[in-house]
Amino acid sequence: MIELPRGMHKKVSKAFDIWGIEELYPPQIDSLEPIANNENLVVAVPTAAGKSIIAYIAIMNKVFRRGKALYVVPLRALASEKFEELKELSQLGIRVALSYGDYDEDDRRLESYDVVVATSEKADSLLRHRSKWLQDLQVIVADEVHLMNDVGRGPTLEVILTRFKQLNPDAQLICLSATIGNSAEIAGWLDARLILSDFRPVSLKEGVVQGNEVTLDDMGHIEFKNRTGNTLTDAVLDGILDSYDGAGQVLIFVNTRRSAESSAEEMAKVLAGHLSEDDLRELRTISGSVGRSDAKVIQKLKRSIAGGVSFHHAGLSNEQRKIVESAFKNRRIKALFATPTLAAGINLPARRVIVRDHTRFESWNPRAPIPILEIKQMFGRAGRPKYDKEGESWILARKPEEVDVLLERYVWGKPEEVLSKLGSRPALRMHLLSSFATNYVRDMDEMWEFIRSTFYAYQNDTWKISTDVEELVEFLDEEGFLNREGDNVEATDLGKRVARLYIDPLSAVVIRDTLLSEKNKVTTFSILHTICHTTDVHPLFVRRKDSDYVTKYMYAHEDELLIPIPEDDTEYEWYLSSVKTAMFLMEWIGENDESVEAGEDRIETLFNLGPGDVRNKVETAVWILYAMRELSRLYNTGMTAEIDKVSLRVEHGIREELIPMIQVRGVGRIRARRFFEAGYNSLDKVRKATISELASVKGIGRHLAIQIKNSIDPDGEHTIEEEPETPQEEDIKQSRLFDFNG
Repeated sequence: MIELPRGMHKKVSKAFDIWGIEELYPPQIDSLEPIANNENLVVAVPTAAGKSIIAYIAIMNKVFRRGKALYVVPLRALASEKFEELKELSQLGIRVALSYGDYDEDDRRLESYDVVVATSEKADSLLRHRSKWLQDLQVIVADEVHLMNDVGRGPTLEVILTRFKQLNPDAQLICLSATIGNSAEIAGWLDARLILSDFRPVSLKEGVVQGNEVTLDDMGHIEFKNRTGNTLTDAVLDGILDSYDGAGQVLIFVNTRRSAESSAEEMAKVLAGHLSEDDLRELRTISGSVGRSDAKVIQKLKRSIAGGVSFHHAGLSNEQRKIVESAFKNRRIKALFATPTLAAGINLPARRVIVRDHTRFESWNPRAPIPILEIKQMFGRAGRPKYDKEGESWILARKPEEVDVLLERYVWGKPEEVLSKLGSRPALRMHLLSSFATNYVRDMDEMWEFIRSTFYAYQNDTWKISTDVEELVEFLDEEGFLNREGDNVEATDLGKRVARLYIDPLSAVVIRDTLLSEKNKVTTFSILHTICHTTDVHPLFVRRKDSDYVTKYMYAHEDELLIPIPEDDTEYEWYLSSVKTAMFLMEWIGENDESVEAGEDRIETLFNLGPGDVRNKVETAVWILYAMRELSRLYNTGMTAEIDKVSLRVEHGIREELIPMIQVRGVGRIRARRFFEAGYNSLDKVRKATISELASVKGIGRHLAIQIKNSIDPDGEHTIEEEPETPQEEDIKQSRLFDFNG
């Protein structure tokens, strides 16, 4: 029986029964008293030491008193994981919602929930829309708070915490972090109690592997069999085949997707020969569940899984990643090659972790050392609670002389301090505008008061960014986002709209100037290139071998470009990247030489994009097209209808002639194309067709034909019969990424 302190709601203990928790870890016990006393907390403990349970206890303690909670995470995958865990509390009457994306809405449905799990960008968006229920929050959890150190996500997380301190000073803040060098400083900024511990439920042995020998953190040595002559392969096989109970798993971190894929394929060829026929049979079933696809990345994934190995990176679709994660958690997949993003994401531990690469490509250094904090995050994935007595984390040394260097830096070294990144001009530009546009600040004095409340100011003197702030406020004033008279500042209609659209003001300038420019010829490519030239759309890198191809395309469509081709070399590189990104979207919607929507294999060959990449690019493009539409309405340019049509096509990846069919429930780009090829080029023709006629279309079948008839003719009497799927229906079961809606 877990004893709760006075002041803690007694119902909290019922959740322990749901989760099967019989005793708490030391950091969790240390957190109970301050949670009960409504103190802010910064919890800095290793991975797998139970940080999430501390947050859940704080949430329940407030929710059982009819309070509301917000759980903020950096990644969508992590948001989904936390949502699934918290959803188990529905047995206790706690209602949990998941929210991300849709930045241009206040999401009023969230008012009726007790706990909202959201990404940091969504939380920032809700703050910008002044969602009223945010004032009712009694506890706010910020997961992975050390990511304030990240140039991309850090400023948004920092601003969220600063805003909540202003908006809701009585709300309890629970900030969760990996072990970092200055956790006490973060706690001081937040006026929080620091829970600092090196406790792990599974002890961890760290070391450096070179040849077939591991030098451990205590300078002890262990050796493993030389089976293949390749250090990494032998270390992985040792972790799987020579584990004390035969249930070992190995997680290998590499620095590129290509390495993850090729290494997984090679490892699968070796491992398959050591697996039983029963194992291989189950693995073939899992491999088959990935779906049919001609894309090389999916074929590699299927082959790897069939051999007991897999890879995990952002190029896979959500569905494919879930298949891999589930198979690894169920211990069917024995070895998983992953890029470092997994280390900061979902909970996917293994008995042994091997970090193959300790450098990565950066624009300023092709072999930039990976920070100690990130390596420690990878190390922390070793050791599966309930399964392992001990976790092992090894980093690979290529040469004997690297062993001491890696021991000194990554095994014995201390993680770096978290430094605020709010001082970067792009971050300041966005958050200055949102501050004025949402009336969190109304003049320069209040603006400086806000800045003095940030972690940046806690670490630095604000005068260091005073010049940047003044210049950016002047930029926002000159571009029409703000009206400034002396120290009084007020957001214009443009400024308010851009802040709520959640786009960079610089992106808005590009779109606005293009909309208002003199246009000789506006095409689909014109619109797509405009959005791809904004700072919010991360452009595709133009490889040396692609340069001529992209340049030729650009000049062939020069009369459609609404933004002039620049002469400056640096600007030209960015411009060429934006052209390539627009070319990808043109392929995606079938505006190509073949006049048909590009499939997975073609997209991968031309642009080196996997299913997950395509989805991310498409979602971002639809978001910026929506912003372009809203700015078009604001300036009454007459382009709104055309932008809407392009947006619909990009969302579904279709040529214009498929627009009627894409509106039918259950019909995506592939089925729409098949209907069109069968002569159904309008909803009226589908409405007049018999069920048998629709069922004869390739990949449809009777069951789906009845659903389609019910969708477009709800007053008809079309009965759905229970019957096995036909071979045609099986044929449509391919990778869902490229056919979002079936």
